[in-house]
Order: sequence, then structure tokens, then C-alpha cells
Amino acid sequence: MLQVHSAHRLDQIELALRSAAERRGGNILAISHVGQLLQGGTAPAEIDAIAVTVCFSDLYTALLQADIRFAAFLPSRIAVCAKGDGTFLETFAPREYCRSLHRPDLEPLAASLEEMLRLVMEEAAGPHSHALGPAEHRATEDQVNMRAALPQRIDCHGSKVEEMAGTGAHDAQGG
Repeated sequence: MLQVHSAHRLDQIELALRSAAERRGGNILAISHVGQLLQGGTAPAEIDAIAVTVCFSDLYTALLQADIRFAAFLPSRIAVCAKGDGTFLETFAPREYCRSLHRPDLEPLAASLEEMLRLVMEEAAGPHSHALGPAEHRATEDQVNMRAALPQRIDCHGSKVEEMAGTGAHDAQGG
């Protein structure tokens, strides 16, 4: 296991991980708040954590071409667990993937992914990682809540909600 300690709170480390991965050519595919997965939707403070799914497609390509069974381990996940006044970032070391698949010959390929994950985790955990300027913080699709959004058109004929005005017919009949 790779493990890095951070003095950042759980809510700060999420943005720091996203920025660190993007600076190193990776993408964050998903962020799961583990506490919300528990029955009742809230977690006690001692088990508050997030799981971050990160993708480095350039590094994954070589591993998958060498042995397609690496698909069982990829994309990589980083667990961020709240501990006291800080957090711990943890992930499986990719060299362990090779041992699980009985392919020690592929450890040099996995070592580059392991190094990348370690660098991202250390950068996110660093003292200046949460002090991002406004130019570096960009909205992404997973930060938008579409729950109450109304579509521009409501049917295949191009009708708009504001034209219906609750009467069931168009307000302006022309003339």
C-alpha cells in the first residue's frame, strides 16, 4: 500500500487531488463519498472517507497491452480517510498488481504508474496544494447538480415550458 498523510481536511483534499492529477496528465473519473453509501446516508466522523477514481490512460495502455488482466485493477482508486485533524491518502501499489497476476516481469511497467500515484498523492497532501488561485479552479461536470433542471424544449415538437404557461395551450394565438 502507498500511504501519505496530510494536514488537510477531507473537503480540501478533494480539490487538491483533482488539481494534482490534472497537472500530471491524469483525470478524476469519479469521487464517491463513502459515508453516503452507508445505510441512512450519513457516516459517523470516525469513518468519514472518500474514494477517488483516477485515470492515467497513457500509463494504463502499456499495462493493458502487456496483460489484459490488469483491467481488474484499473483505473486506480485513492482512498482518503479522515483521521483526527488531517487525512490519510491510500492506494494499492501497482507492483502488487503484478504479484497478484504472477507477472513479476511487468513490475517495471507498473513502477511508473506507482510513481505517478505517489507523486499525485504527495502533491495533494502538500502544504500549498489547497491554496489554488481562481484561474486553476474550474467547474467540471460532476460538480453540477441537474436534479431540478428544466429542459429547453419539453417535447419533439419544440414546445417550451414558458409558452405553455399552465393553460395546456399556447398563450398567444396570433393575430
